[in-house]
Order: sequence, then C-alpha cells, then structure tokens
Amino acid sequence: MKRLHSSLIAAGVFCALAPLCANAQWAAVAKPSTTAASAVCANFSSLSFTGTAAPGNTNGVPGTPAVGETYTISVAGPGTGSFRIVGDSTGTPSYAEPASVPATLSYTITPSTPLALGVGFYFDSGSGTVTVTASCAAVAATPTPALGTWGMLGLAALLALLGLGFGQYKRRKGSV
Repeated sequence: MKRLHSSLIAAGVFCALAPLCANAQWAAVAKPSTTAASAVCANFSSLSFTGTAAPGNTNGVPGTPAVGETYTISVAGPGTGSFRIVGDSTGTPSYAEPASVPATLSYTITPSTPLALGVGFYFDSGSGTVTVTASCAAVAATPTPALGTWGMLGLAALLALLGLGFGQYKRRKGSV
C-alpha cells in the first residue's frame, strides 16, 4: 500500500512538473558594463579624412577608451609616409608600431594599456595626398545562460521530488 501511495504521489508531481519544464527556457543575460562603446570609440570614425600627409600630422579623439575596444586606422595613397596609432598628440604612447602607406593598423585596448589623453594617429613621415579611414569596434556583450522563472520553479520541484524519493528509499531500506 505504501508503494502505491508513493507511486501516486510521484506521478502527480511529475504531471504537475511536465508543463513547467516544457515551458522552461534558457535566457541569455548580457553582462552589464561591457555593451556600450566609450565616447572615444563612438567618435573615432570622425578622424577619417583625405588630405596631405606630413611629418608630425596628428589627430585624435580625447577621452578614456574602454578595455576590449579595437581601434583601426587605414591609410591609402597616392601619397606616402609612415604612421601609427597613438595615445596623444605628441605621438606617445604608441599603441601600434609604424606602418608605411598604404597600410592598416589595429590595436585592442587591454587592461595593461597605458591610457593617455585619447586615441588617434600620428605621421612620422609623409608627403602627398592620403586617405585616412578610422573605425572602432566596441566590446560585444557575452551572454550568460540563465533559467527563467518557470525553469527555476520546475528545477526546485524536481529537487524536492528527488529528496522525497531518497527519503522513501532510506525509510524502506531501514525497515528491512
């Protein structure tokens, strides 16, 4: 009789849980603070221009870039020259080593990046007309799996059912 009673309780709990578990969905929850681009990244494309390359030509966006943002500068001819990605108008710190036109340089901000006044470009040498294209890719949010409300209720009920079953098993084993 006890076995029939336990089986009926287990079947009832299973019937109650089945719809809950069927509706349980994993939700991707984005980590906060890694989704928005910094002001530097958002305005970095404004550095794009076509003009004359000359030693000491520089331009940049002031502010503090966010860790994980990738800054890219592409320079095309017909002019020539050497340029790099820098942290301020004096050309230091240098985030990406010099490249000769035509070229593309990229740099991703890391926790160990010495943050100066912003991010920009600096021409070490140059002559003629060049086209500078600047872009920035912000950090993408990393989804974290999480259970919804119904999934949590179903999981809690399943654990309760397992606890009841284990308790029945211990009682039955102890009475033998």
